[in-house]
Amino acid sequence: MANVVLIYGSTTGNTEALSGHVAAGLKQAGANVTVKNVTDAGVDELADYDAIVFGCSTWGEGELQDDFIDFYDGMDGVSLEGKKAAVFGPGDSEDYPDTFCEAVDILEDALKNSGALIVTESFKVDGDVEPAFGDAEAWGSKVAEAL
Repeated sequence: MANVVLIYGSTTGNTEALSGHVAAGLKQAGANVTVKNVTDAGVDELADYDAIVFGCSTWGEGELQDDFIDFYDGMDGVSLEGKKAAVFGPGDSEDYPDTFCEAVDILEDALKNSGALIVTESFKVDGDVEPAFGDAEAWGSKVAEAL
């Protein structure tokens, strides 16, 4: 059974809500999951897990959610060789078509640059998250099956 940490940053509660459904999917597929708000997580903890899942919304002109910025900066130079990873997050393609879910891409690149293997395509939710809860669970299961 893979030990997975799911770390999310949420300002309005959308990413937090999605995290619960992603975690449910991970658990349904047999993963042991620890869910943490990024404000309660440290980069040094990533070494304690087999797999890492990040959830982050995109703000402004393609920026990370505020709480994720220091964590992201702390990833510079960290080795995640042998770790498996995946990233999800909500965005708004209508108002921000050029930077839709860019925070997801930023975090995925940070994981790759640290040596982690991305195990499945990122999960990007456009607009209201509630209709995507079922898809979030299915994506979580897909991630667990890829571990």
